[in-house]
Amino acid sequence: MASQLLANRNITVKKSLFSTNFIYNPTGAKIKVAQKNYDPSDGEALKRMISLGADGMKKGLKSRGMPSPVGIGNMQLNICYTPDFRFLAMQMEQFVDYLYRPATDVLIVEGDDAQAILSLMKL
Repeated sequence: MASQLLANRNITVKKSLFSTNFIYNPTGAKIKVAQKNYDPSDGEALKRMISLGADGMKKGLKSRGMPSPVGIGNMQLNICYTPDFRFLAMQMEQFVDYLYRPATDVLIVEGDDAQAILSLMKL
């Protein structure tokens, strides 16, 4: 997922002696990262929503709601977002052969769509 973020023209990497930060250029907000684990059925539902793009994600979250994460699950949702909710990148991974492997493409959403999805996700 990092390579897709680095390829995005709206993302800048700022390095200092002790840290590396990703900045969303249009708002100047620092990108935060979250990981949540899900059981197989909820993970598959999220996987289908992500595969449908921003509109599918919004419709799915409005009708189904955001599933509750579990402590240990074989599906992991990686989320990169800004606190102002103007940028969102997410990818679902599945635990296979002792590693988490991508189960979806990276979905990158900006602006009002990102704000709507993140509000529905209740991060």
